[in-house]
Amino acid sequence: MSDYILYNFEYIKEHQQEIITDLKRSHEIILEQGVSDSTFGYTTYNIFGVSSPSIHMYKIFETLRGLIRSQLSEERLWMQSWLNYQDHDGVLQWHNHSSAYHGYIAIEPQDTKTEFENWTIDNEVGNIYFGPGLHKHRVVNLSEYKGKRISIGFDVMTDYNYGPDGPNYPGPLPTLNSGCIPLL
Repeated sequence: MSDYILYNFEYIKEHQQEIITDLKRSHEIILEQGVSDSTFGYTTYNIFGVSSPSIHMYKIFETLRGLIRSQLSEERLWMQSWLNYQDHDGVLQWHNHSSAYHGYIAIEPQDTKTEFENWTIDNEVGNIYFGPGLHKHRVVNLSEYKGKRISIGFDVMTDYNYGPDGPNYPGPLPTLNSGCIPLL
């Protein structure tokens, strides 16, 4: 895999308002379950589980799974995914992910870009970014906006993440990491 891939999924543009409605309801459910922030509570749920009755989210998951599988040869992969549902002043500052791979899906990106240390992505509706983990990045607002910046973040873990030399050793205990699911 090169540094990253960027794929634009037209389906998201075509069904954006319905997807936003599904994710708004999913966000309400996440908060009702006691998670105070859907971004920072990422290990306590999986957005594809919360939104599982949504046909649109099913299509997004199916496409994401195919995209990841087309890039990685590892047999066993796990994915945690979460909802970023942020106001203008709540976008993510410099941070990192310890997973082998990281990505995000732009649903309602507003006027933002994602800055990595060595490259920048202009956030557009339908963009699916997928690249290696351990690359610091942040979201930058390019102008004022009202409403929410909505994206789906995801981490993909391999056997390395949970093995003796991996960053997550001894690995998540099955009952403690509700957010991580096998990527079949």
